[in-house]
Parts: sequence; C-alpha cells; structure tokens
Amino acid sequence: MAPIFWLDIKIYGQWMSSGERRLSKVANPSNHLAIVGNFVGALLGARMGLRELPIFFFAVGFAHYVVLFVTLYQRLPTNMQLPKDLHPVFFLFVAAPSVASMAWTRISGEFNDGAKLLYYVSLFLYVSLVVRVNLFWGFRFSLAWWAYTFPMTSVALATVLYASEVDNLVTRAMALGLSGIATMTIIVVLAATMYHAFVRGDLFPNDVSITITKQRPKFSKILAHLQTCGSDVKELVVSIPNFNSNSKQGAYSDDFDSNARMNN
Repeated sequence: MAPIFWLDIKIYGQWMSSGERRLSKVANPSNHLAIVGNFVGALLGARMGLRELPIFFFAVGFAHYVVLFVTLYQRLPTNMQLPKDLHPVFFLFVAAPSVASMAWTRISGEFNDGAKLLYYVSLFLYVSLVVRVNLFWGFRFSLAWWAYTFPMTSVALATVLYASEVDNLVTRAMALGLSGIATMTIIVVLAATMYHAFVRGDLFPNDVSITITKQRPKFSKILAHLQTCGSDVKELVVSIPNFNSNSKQGAYSDDFDSNARMNN
C-alpha cells in the first residue's frame, strides 16, 4: 500500500497546488484511475485482515472522488475537452463508485446501506451512459476502447454482491445480464485489438516510432512534409540578423572569383 500512499501525496498535491496541473485545468474522466487505486487498496487491505489502513485509504479516496465528481460535472472553462476518439473513458465514471461499494462491503463485512448507496450511484451512471449512444458512436477503434472493460466488470461484480444480499428474480437477472455484457465487451475489444494489431497493422496509426504497419507513406504526404520543412527553413533564414546582406556579399565575391579565374 506504500506506493498508493506516495502516489496519493504526489497526485492529490498537484491537484491542490500545482499551477498547470491543478484539478480545475486537468480534470477529465481518466482522473478516476487515481481515485480507484485507493478503493482497490482498501479492498485488498480488508481481504488481508487489516482494519485501519483500509478505512484510511477508503476515506482519502472518497473525499477526492467527491471533489473530482463535482469538478467534472461543472465542466469549467479551464477544463481540457476530450477528443471524440477518447469518449470511451467516460465509462470510468462508473468504476470508482462500484469498486468503492465492494471495498466498503469487505470493510464492514456485509453489503449494508453504505455499500448500497455507492452501488446505486454506479448503477445510475452506468445506465445514463448506456442510453447516450451518440456519445460513443462515430469514431474508429483505438486502445481507448479498453476503458469500457474495467468499469463494466466492476459494476457487474458489484451487482453480484448486491444480488447475494437482495436475493430476488430481478437482482439475479441484473447480475446475469451485466456479467454477460461485461464478458462480451472484453471479448469484442480483445478481438478488435488483435485484428487491428496483426491483420490491419494500424493499432498505432499516430506514432511512427511504435507503429507496426509496413505500408509506406504516399508521395503526396512526403511532398507536403518537404514543403513544410522548406517553409520552416525560410522562416529560420529570415530570423537570422544580417543574413541577407551577408549572403549577397558572399554571392558577389563568388562571382568575382569566378570571373578572375576565367580571365587568367
């Protein structure tokens, strides 16, 4: 748990005090990962039989989760807007409360009202994201799609715990349905990753250093790159002081030397 503690001090300290890294500027759904770590640490500590440390990590994670949740809902003008290809990370909204409900269940020894409160929050966020199809439609596959898997799995596991406490036909159907959806999501994303990595070879299209595609760039792209480099060189030449006068003097001197050699 020591690494989680030191990461908490670093990340949460930056959120509070750092100028360019304070939460009001860098808040986006991926910040939930810094919160989920505390709940996972609390869950593991409780499984190990510890008592005080799990409560400590749960308290720290819950306090910062409330702050992050409110900040993301406010959509401050200073917040960074996510491009459409990264919209799958919005599902990380579901991860923190669902893992928190499982952690509190392990700490308290039962799926009590506190665990139910967190579970209901995660379930509501899950449904509110699922019905917004347009938010997750119209962009190509990327590694960001793996952001679907962990939140769906965590809410499915929390639903299984909830069904064990509130045992009826509806909760059993919810547990079975959400578990099936999570399983199918993992299979589809894994299959798509393997297809784009080994068949199409375009898993990393924007990074030349780690790309696995063997297709050469088109001549038009090469020409456009050379034109861009040429314009950059022109700007550099203009920015050098006395470059034009020195270049003209050098050209005159070269012409004079060539004429002298021809006369000789």
